[in-house]
Amino acid sequence: MMAVLFVYLGFMVLGIISPCFLYRFIDNNGLPRNWPFVGMIPTLLLNIHRPHDKVAQVLRRSNGTFFYRGLWFTNTSFLGTSDPENVRYILSSNSSVYLKGPEWLKQFDIFGEALFNSDGEAWKCHRRVFHAFLNHPQFRKSLSMVLHQRIEEALVKVLEYVSGREMVVNLQDLLVRHAFDIGCITGVGFNPGLLCIELPENRFQKAMSDTLEAAFYRYVMPDSLWKLQSWLQIGKEKKRSDAWKDFDDLLTQFISTQRHKSNKSVESSGSNEENDFNFLNFFLTGHEITGPTPKDSLIRDNLMQFLLASDGTYSLTLTWFFYLISKAPMVENKIREEIKRHLSMKEVEGSVQIPSNYDELSKLTYLHAALCETLRLYPPIPFEFRTCTKQEYLPSGHRVDQNTRIIIGIHAMGRMESLWGEDCYAFKPERWIGEDGKIKRESPTKFSAFIAGPRICPGKEVSFLLMKATATAIIHNYNVHVVEGQNIGPKNSVLYQMKKGLMVRVKKRWS
Repeated sequence: MMAVLFVYLGFMVLGIISPCFLYRFIDNNGLPRNWPFVGMIPTLLLNIHRPHDKVAQVLRRSNGTFFYRGLWFTNTSFLGTSDPENVRYILSSNSSVYLKGPEWLKQFDIFGEALFNSDGEAWKCHRRVFHAFLNHPQFRKSLSMVLHQRIEEALVKVLEYVSGREMVVNLQDLLVRHAFDIGCITGVGFNPGLLCIELPENRFQKAMSDTLEAAFYRYVMPDSLWKLQSWLQIGKEKKRSDAWKDFDDLLTQFISTQRHKSNKSVESSGSNEENDFNFLNFFLTGHEITGPTPKDSLIRDNLMQFLLASDGTYSLTLTWFFYLISKAPMVENKIREEIKRHLSMKEVEGSVQIPSNYDELSKLTYLHAALCETLRLYPPIPFEFRTCTKQEYLPSGHRVDQNTRIIIGIHAMGRMESLWGEDCYAFKPERWIGEDGKIKRESPTKFSAFIAGPRICPGKEVSFLLMKATATAIIHNYNVHVVEGQNIGPKNSVLYQMKKGLMVRVKKRWS
């Protein structure tokens, strides 16, 4: 264990002392060199500040598939791929061989036995519950009401406040708060009210950020190193432990409150279905789908999965979306023209106008294209992880041994010239619109922001509804100016979030 630690520390020191020397001898024409004993760790350490870009570069130069060799006698090696045929094979046609597996559980044990972590029959059971909830007519009705309410009573009020005072605000933080409030209301029937003028501390978001950052480092570190950190309670592992306690405290409170409400409803022989319909209540009472009432730990795991999906995905996509359109005023103008042409508006909070009928959002083809283009360039989940359960060969010809860890480079796929053309780095919503003026439907093994195969994201359509409604309310009423001089880049995390957020000034378009 200590030998591993000294190897890592040694190369970190070298990286500080002589980066030019390391760049010359560690990289082999853009590809990592495989050194005795330490494998390709020097390249990893040299690029730890930009892992997503480095992975994309390596996969481009290796025709879409590359085997990363980690430290000898550890579990740090993996095969990375962005080849669409390999992706189709792993995620769709042969998905029963490529599972999450025990290695995944080590990195993400904080999510317990939920959909996110499970395989086989357990996964099928959890997915059935999520599908049933997301497709329930009452959920669709409830979500529209909650979304409209939170936009009118929280998002607009905060934007009116900061625009009137010409304040600089962190747009990523505002959008995450907006998403978490909606997620809590639809998830547990409780509004934490995090998006308000006072901007109270968001313990859950901080805990989630710390957890996913620790999971990222667990994946690339030898087990012995992160286990040592965990035992000593230092570094990322200390933050992760604190986050776990925060999660447990918060979710235990949610579950206890909902159980109490459910019991009172039974005793009074009645409940207000419209107000009481949420994921937690559905899990506790929907026995025809969930089976007998599950134990609290399983409820906690699936509730955490639900809140992660609600809090940590579409809000990050919207942040990158506003960053991109701030540099593309023609795109922003086209979206505004489309909104004016197709949407019925309701006036709230003075002169602010928000959509009055969310069914009309489906008419916003250009906005949908711009969001797809954002997801291509900045997918909220940049990597998909799997483990091969038996030896076989991928369509690319690469042999994969049993227990080989697989990383699918979703972020890298959006930057492949072979898939998207020479302008693959350009923000170009038009690439998503066909000659008939409708959205092009790309294969999920080419555009994998929502994964592909049996594990494709069940909340895809819900995500687009949330993004369109929120984006429309902001774009139609405000000019969002990104503060110059920021260092915009992603955090080293399982989610593709901006490391320091996005500082903006918001100005009203009309008085």
